Amino acid sequence: MRRRSSQIQGVFGALTVLALASCSSDRVNVSDSSAPVTTNQPSITSTTEIATTPPSEPSFNGTLSSPITGFSEPVDLAIRPSVVTNLGTTFIVERGGTIRPFYPDGTSADPVADLSELIKPGGEQGLLGLTFSLDGNRAFVNYTDLAGDTTIDQFNVDPDGTFIMSSRQTLLILKQPFPNHNGGDLLLSPDGRALLVFTGDGGAGGDPLRAALDLESYLGKILMIDLATAPAQDPTTSAKVWAVGLRNPWRVSYDSVSGNLWIADVGQNLWEEINVLPYASTEGVSFGWSAVEATHPYNTDQEALNNTFTQVAPIHEYEHVDNNCSISGGAVYRGTQAASVGTWYIFSDYCSGNVQALCVTDELTSCGILSLGNVPQAVAVMPDANGELWVLSLSGEAVPITKKS
Repeated sequence: MRRRSSQIQGVFGALTVLALASCSSDRVNVSDSSAPVTTNQPSITSTTEIATTPPSEPSFNGTLSSPITGFSEPVDLAIRPSVVTNLGTTFIVERGGTIRPFYPDGTSADPVADLSELIKPGGEQGLLGLTFSLDGNRAFVNYTDLAGDTTIDQFNVDPDGTFIMSSRQTLLILKQPFPNHNGGDLLLSPDGRALLVFTGDGGAGGDPLRAALDLESYLGKILMIDLATAPAQDPTTSAKVWAVGLRNPWRVSYDSVSGNLWIADVGQNLWEEINVLPYASTEGVSFGWSAVEATHPYNTDQEALNNTFTQVAPIHEYEHVDNNCSISGGAVYRGTQAASVGTWYIFSDYCSGNVQALCVTDELTSCGILSLGNVPQAVAVMPDANGELWVLSLSGEAVPITKKS
């Protein structure tokens, strides 16, 4: 990390195509079809090949199991907390606008919400993210509205998980200059007082608006919405900039065991990156875009501006080789189905479908990487309420990570 400028302290102190298709070269074409997939033919290829041999300690004994089919373009999993059982209920988010209960065996039930009349689906647009309040009584959704803009809404939720559609309130509206790089993730702050919104740089390619490092823009940022004052009178100015320099974050996760925030950020033409830092150290940082793509210089006219921020370098980057082109994050494995020692962050790539486990030290450095197999059109690797990880495929599958035999 580098120095923090007085400029950012003042501002902050006052406070692909979906990575599913957000290919770094901005050339990937994803079908807009929302028809459920009903085939039962497995589409994964499991392998135990070691891409980079990690040390004898730690170890990860996980692999891909058989896919569960029948979903309609799943893009996210979200956990609704339960203060009664201390174990949340998992919901699966489908890009066309439906949200369904998702059970430990990978099956689902009828939707608890259908937002399809509000949403413009397809490409990098659609229903993109979901999270819940700590008491589970409110749901927050991130979607592309009919005008093509990013909208953050909140709903009251019945005890059975059903959204009360008449309770909808808009917390944020973010004008999108292009139809790609919408980001889409939402996270609740650990104390439950704020909602974090992860936005892309606005689209096209190469950050043409130079938005990602611009403190006057909501694009390419981590935004914070104070839930004590939400909804604001003006939803176009209701958020505060919390961090800068993102291109198209997809996906994001918070590891409550370590207190670390993980961000998979889709690159431009050559490099994909994974960022990790303590949540408590996130305010005021820059992830570098578009001065750099991962650790490599990109827009030289943004270097001086980037140097005014505290900079975070990626813990891991990988090149566009072997059909890789668009990272799909990603969460630390905290389940019990696969034996593991140490910290392992699981992620994939939309274009190649490669699912990998990144070994991470306590000092937040990489200590090796394992290949777990392949899931075509992998758009996310997300945990359920039991901490088990699922690889979601835009083709309509959810693939569990289980113990390697």
